[in-house]
Amino acid sequence: MEARQELELRGIGAAPGIVAGPVLLLKADDEPLPEYAVAVEDVPREMLRLEAALIETRRQLHDVQRRVGEALGGESAGIFEAHLQVVDDPSFVDEIYRDVREKRKNVEKALFEVAERYAATLRQMDDDYLRERAADIRDVTRRILRNLAGGAGDWLAGLETPRILVARDVAPSEMAMFDRRKVLGVVTEGGSPTSHAAIMARAMDLPAIVGVRGATGRMADGDRVVLDGVRGILVVHPSPAREEDYGRIARSRAVIQKRLGALRSEPAVTRDGHAVELAANIEMPADVEAAQARGACGVGLFRSEYLFMGGGEPNEERQYEAYAEVARKILPEGAILRTLDLGGDKVAAAGKLPAEDNPFLGWRAIRLCLDRPSLFKTQLRALLRASALNPKLRILYPMISRAAEVDQANAVLEECKAELAAAGQDFNPDVEVGAMVEIPSAALTADLIAPKVKFFSIGTNDLVQYTLAIDRGNERVAHLYEPTHPAVLQLILRTVEAGRRHGIWTGVCGEMAGNPVLVPLLLGLGVTELSASPGAVPLVKDVVRRLRLGEAQELAAAALGLATGAEVLARCRDLVRRIAPEILELAE
Repeated sequence: MEARQELELRGIGAAPGIVAGPVLLLKADDEPLPEYAVAVEDVPREMLRLEAALIETRRQLHDVQRRVGEALGGESAGIFEAHLQVVDDPSFVDEIYRDVREKRKNVEKALFEVAERYAATLRQMDDDYLRERAADIRDVTRRILRNLAGGAGDWLAGLETPRILVARDVAPSEMAMFDRRKVLGVVTEGGSPTSHAAIMARAMDLPAIVGVRGATGRMADGDRVVLDGVRGILVVHPSPAREEDYGRIARSRAVIQKRLGALRSEPAVTRDGHAVELAANIEMPADVEAAQARGACGVGLFRSEYLFMGGGEPNEERQYEAYAEVARKILPEGAILRTLDLGGDKVAAAGKLPAEDNPFLGWRAIRLCLDRPSLFKTQLRALLRASALNPKLRILYPMISRAAEVDQANAVLEECKAELAAAGQDFNPDVEVGAMVEIPSAALTADLIAPKVKFFSIGTNDLVQYTLAIDRGNERVAHLYEPTHPAVLQLILRTVEAGRRHGIWTGVCGEMAGNPVLVPLLLGLGVTELSASPGAVPLVKDVVRRLRLGEAQELAAAALGLATGAEVLARCRDLVRRIAPEILELAE
């Protein structure tokens, strides 16, 4: 039998690991959505159908959450809080009811159209994490539709041999039920490393690649493939030599990962004694365990947005419970809790305001909070109350563009302190406040902002995007997104130096902090705190412990004199290749 030509497809590595095996091709469900006009007298019946489907969906999600919690822990089970919030969101459900009642649409059609409006709005968000929440809405919608239709079978039930699943997308609730004896890895055409499906894959140690465009149309069911979840490479019809090469890499990575696991309790200190604060970015309180398990020293960024994702505004008590959970769990270490970083476009999704033409540059984050003081004060009071439980809890303002915004935010914070004191509520009166530097104007005026805060946290994802005018989600220009661009380095340096002049520290909580190849550059520029995703913490710690601060400073000095980002990146790779060559196998 003639060997088929080898084909290499590229996407984004979402969960590490190398596996080889036959494909299980999952085509999209092309069955048309039921659509019919509803008579006035039948409206109550349609509403009862929706209520019954919502009740069953809620039951199923609680069951999935329980089973995932038992198998994978609270971090993974917490993912389904976002799904439950969709089912329980009154504005979402009311909008469906309204379409059925006023437009006489059947419930399936009304549900689908409302969900698409919500998902479309989220897909426009600037924040990767929030943009991926559109997938949560689609997942819940599919589940409700299946329940409206009487349920659906398990498409893995008849699988006899282990396969690598290739699909347009896979819902996290579907992944949670995977039998690991049947599924070797996952490849999807859509998604990103911040999608809940990707998070689930990492928790399950299931190698995964996302963003492999056209994958389902370029192979057949049963085709043999090799999946590299680090480099984001899928090889279709691999040659024997290619499979052997990947087998060698897989064995080498397993040895490295075992060694990295032993670093959990070791400090992030360079070979010449320079201590680095190495923390973790988390999305939900349940993620604290994952951060601690990977050896993080505290939480460097807690995104509070998930509390607001249902479309409504959580009250003070509900927010306090979430922040208090983080504060307690992370003891004796600290946590940096970022105030609400949502945009005007998400508020529009809840039916409260018209959408903006350019939400990325619009009414979002600190701007939204300052314009809506009641919303802001509710969150600040909850954060202050949680600060009584952990003296190292800090508050971080996002998307600061000028010193005046910090003044305004601090004034609201002082009002909240006075209100809590008058009510006899405990809080830390000396809670530290920081500013995110993710807009070039903040970096350029860092000397004016520094006296008003206790620390800077550089959000490199947005800083790169705004500095270079690059939309990371636009495939036509995404290749121009360059964290090592000389302009970005100058802005980081300027921020660090301003902080040093005013006696405050500077950390980085963007993707650069989780890239072990770029960590020496950041330390050489003077950054003293790094906050990365839990999975990246061991790699970053290993590089820090193999590095001398003097080497990092020499690298930074050389990088600041280079003309292109490519040259800077090459220098960074050269240094990491010299001090920790095996890390490049895991990081790139």
